Amino acid sequence: MFPSRKKTYKVSLHQLSCFTRQFVTMLDAGVPIQRALEFYAEGDPTDLGEVIDQVCTAVSSGMSLSGCMAKYPTVFTPVFLGLVQSGEKTGELSKMMGRLANLLEQENRLMSKIRSAITYPIFLGLVSFSVGCIFMYVIIPALEPMLTGLGVQPPLPTQILMTIGRVIRHPATLVGVPFSLLLLFFLGPPLLERMRQNEVWGERLDWIPMNLPILGELYQRITLARVLFTISTTIESGLTLLTALQLGRAVTSNRFFRRALDITHKHLADGETFGEALAASGVFPEVLVQMLSIGEETASLGPVMATTANMYGEDAAHRMETAVQLMEPIMLFTMGIVSGFLVLAAILPLVKMIDSL
Repeated sequence: MFPSRKKTYKVSLHQLSCFTRQFVTMLDAGVPIQRALEFYAEGDPTDLGEVIDQVCTAVSSGMSLSGCMAKYPTVFTPVFLGLVQSGEKTGELSKMMGRLANLLEQENRLMSKIRSAITYPIFLGLVSFSVGCIFMYVIIPALEPMLTGLGVQPPLPTQILMTIGRVIRHPATLVGVPFSLLLLFFLGPPLLERMRQNEVWGERLDWIPMNLPILGELYQRITLARVLFTISTTIESGLTLLTALQLGRAVTSNRFFRRALDITHKHLADGETFGEALAASGVFPEVLVQMLSIGEETASLGPVMATTANMYGEDAAHRMETAVQLMEPIMLFTMGIVSGFLVLAAILPLVKMIDSL
């Protein structure tokens, strides 16, 4: 029924979002669950299509949809499984999957905005790196023997560039740097994972992104938006607030946010209001606590939380765009200085050679 050999399936948030929306559309049209899964699997040649095909086979043998999907924890998150299971129990699978599709689409939109914001700076960095490589490996090696043959003393910028070029082209560098990168590529992720599993080192690693200049606050807002999106969706789907907090905890791996949600869960279970439980964690902003307290008092916690999540998501995207807009002139200025230095280092010795003739 399921493959005996474990395979790591690579499924993006966009793929999962598209599958969920298509699945909901087919369910709303009256297509049976098994047939809807078959339709999707037949039209998707990716890893997700393979997973859905195996889920379809398991469903046809009598297993529940959530039980089948639970066999693939790297594809279907606890939030996904929780909402599917809730839909099966209440007989409103289509409705729950619709809310799940909305949740995934919101997260996908947020991540798309962030990716599009950092694309241009990455492009500028690659252009700068390419220009530097051309000078170091093509122009400078051709220029150096010419100057030596004519007995011309290279100007200071050219001497600096030649020295850097010799270091970069040295056999130890040519072998050592690629070897180090390969070692980092293969051993880095397992080592990082082991460090994350260690309580002390894991907490230190989780502390770093939260306290970076400028980016730290951005990271916190993105994480808050994801957690609030999840909790609001699960509350509006009819699950209890305590269950929603547990599912919200599952969408972040950061220990500080997980601990805050655990504290909130404990205080809420002890009979405190949601606002008091949030405040007890000491992590959530005061404005957020006040807004959600009002939502709780007016019996509209789900909608208020969804609005707050949208607010934090839009704010995070706006901050990212602003940061990138500030980075662009700085990067262009830096590229201008580096390019000017490279051109100067290449032209000055040519001028000096012409003068010596």
